This record gives sequence, C-alpha cells and structure tokens, in this order.
Amino acid sequence: MDSTPTFLQGWLRIYIAATLLYIRSWRTLSIRNQYFFQMMESLSLPLIDLSSSDRISTASSIRQACMDYGFFYLINHGVDKQLLENVFDESRKFFSLPLEEKMKLARKGYLGFAPLHAENLDSSTTSKGDSKETFHIGPLQDDERHVNQWPSEDLLPSWRFVMEKYYKQVLSTGKRLSSLIALALNLDDDFFEKAGGALDRPLGVLRLLHYPGEMGVSDEVVYGASAHSDYGMITLLATDGVPGLQVCREKLKQPRIWEDVNHVKGGFIVNLGDMMERWSNCVFRSTLHRVMPTGKERYSIALFLDPNEDYIVECLSSCCSESSPPRFPPICSGDYLRDRITAAYSEASNG
Repeated sequence: MDSTPTFLQGWLRIYIAATLLYIRSWRTLSIRNQYFFQMMESLSLPLIDLSSSDRISTASSIRQACMDYGFFYLINHGVDKQLLENVFDESRKFFSLPLEEKMKLARKGYLGFAPLHAENLDSSTTSKGDSKETFHIGPLQDDERHVNQWPSEDLLPSWRFVMEKYYKQVLSTGKRLSSLIALALNLDDDFFEKAGGALDRPLGVLRLLHYPGEMGVSDEVVYGASAHSDYGMITLLATDGVPGLQVCREKLKQPRIWEDVNHVKGGFIVNLGDMMERWSNCVFRSTLHRVMPTGKERYSIALFLDPNEDYIVECLSSCCSESSPPRFPPICSGDYLRDRITAAYSEASNG
C-alpha cells in the first residue's frame, strides 16, 4: 500500500470501513428479521377467564376457540400459585434421581415412570421414540385397574403430599371447565357430571414430563414429543416457560405449518383430544401438536381429564342432524384410551 498514492489510500480506507459497516448492519437486520418472523409464527390463542361471572359469554368464547384452534389459555383457574411452583420443584427432584432409582417405579398399566424413548407418538417421523421422560399418576382412590406408584418418602418426603394436593385442585378446575364446555356445546352445564354421567367417576391422569436439554448426535430428527393429537376429552397443561410447544391447525394439509405456543405465566394451556372431536361430531377440533427441542431442559405437567372407563361416547344430540349425521360409531371410553396408549408404547419398543 506504500506505493499507492495517498488520496487512493484514503479512499480505500473509507471503502473498507463502509463495507464493514454495511456487513454489520446487514447482520443486525438479518437477526431482527429472524426475530420478527419467529414472532409472526407464534400463535395468538384465545384467553379464557374461568373466574368470569358471565358464563354465557365465556362459553361462547370457548366454543369459538374450540372450533378455530382446539387450544386456548385458561387464567384465574383456582389452582394455588405456590402449589404449582411446588409441583414443578418436586417433579425436578424426581427426574434428577439416578435412572436405576426411577426404574424401580417403571409403569404398570397407565401409571408410573417411563424413560427416554419409551413412547413414540408419531412412528412415521422417527423410529427412536420421543426424547422425554414421564411419570403418570392416576385416580387417588386405587382400584385393581389403577394402582399408583410413589417414590420412597426417604428420598422425596414431600412428593406424594404435593402431587395429591395438586391432583385434587387441577381435577376440580377441569370439572369446572367441563361445565362451560357443555354450555359451549349447547348442552346443560351439568351434562358431563350428572345428566350424561361421563365425569361422575372421571379418569384423571396426571402426567409429569421432563425433556432433557442435551439431545446428543442423531441421524434422525429428534423430537421432544413427536406430532400427535391427544387421545381423550380435555388436557390442562402447565409449563415452566421454556418454549418448544408447537401446533399445526390444519392436520390434514401438506406441508404442515407449525406455530409456536407462547407461555402465559400462571395460566394453563388447554386443548381438546380426539375423543372430544368424535363426541362433538367434529364441531370441536383436536389439534396436532408437538414439542421441539430448544437446547434447554424443559418441564411440563398435564392433566388428562377423561370420562369414566365404562362410559359410551357417542355423538352428542346437539352436534348432529339430518344434514350432519354422526361421523363415528359409539366407543367405550376405557377401551379406546387403552388401545391408543398401548399403540404409542408398542411403536417405540418395535422401533
């Protein structure tokens, strides 16, 4: 550069500086654009206030949410905030135990612990199984069909007490919500608990989930939970705020378009399952969803609120007519759920 005339050296320095400034500006703009498009892909779900005194208006909002999305947020739901924090704390304690300790409570029937890759919710996308650990707690009155398993009090002294307390509160929330869903379906508000009898002895199953942050190296796409729709009636989900949950509103269309579901602090994410879609003759939708890894450890807690196992689910009278006859035959709730759950675990073991 010493042989280059001075004025050219000056222009060259200006050119280099301007080029570097352009590159930095482009990178900044690119990052902003990426953030913008990520935000555009996030789904704005309806917000339902369970404490509202205007039940008719709330039921109307639920009906629209269930027709448009099959998902909504539930706030002011009555579950104690501190209790919810305690449940997450106890869940973390359990999943941090050595695998051999957790396997002492390996699932029997519905209930107990399932390790990484034990369940495969979508065998068409991965043969390895989903990258999550789970623990299931069923009805607190044990019977021959559902016997809960509990960690040793020497290891986790508060675990059972906290889980049972949370189970009771979130089950009560689910029943309150079911009365609004009945109104949303143009039924009496006590239909599911009394008139119809579906929730006179509900099958409520609490599912604790742990998604590890590190997924390791794999030739396949790794899912925390592969694409699926829930099997039953209603799911009430609490998350720890770590992202990853996505929904696909048009499950029959290709290619699938996935949208992020944001966290609402203190609120539940509610979605409907396939049984509710059948029950309502597809007036209400069960929506495809999945959990994608983000590189961060993630915890969530779901309550699956389903009818008693002997209940026959058939098209609701308010959801069919001569022009819209029932699309599905009647099914026994317990048999239907058992078949779906067995298939998910069989696919993983066969993979």
